[in-house]
Amino acid sequence: MTRRLPLLAAALLLLPQAALAHPGHGDAAGLAHGFVHPLSGADHVLAMVAVGLLAALRGGRALWALPAAFLGMMVVGGVLG
Repeated sequence: MTRRLPLLAAALLLLPQAALAHPGHGDAAGLAHGFVHPLSGADHVLAMVAVGLLAALRGGRALWALPAAFLGMMVVGGVLG
């Protein structure tokens, strides 16, 4: 186990790069870029799919409440940004 610890630490450090989280965007200004950004990255799409799957597994009110809460928090993050 002690020999695996450095490998695990390196894997955790490289995890954001594996998700392609926010690579160099080039021209990252403007309203259009702000609207397209959440749909253009694998990390954002994966988060949206995960929320949808979780809502489907929970069923009931969660079918609309979880995605609505996710979108609401995205709006809050955008306003704070």
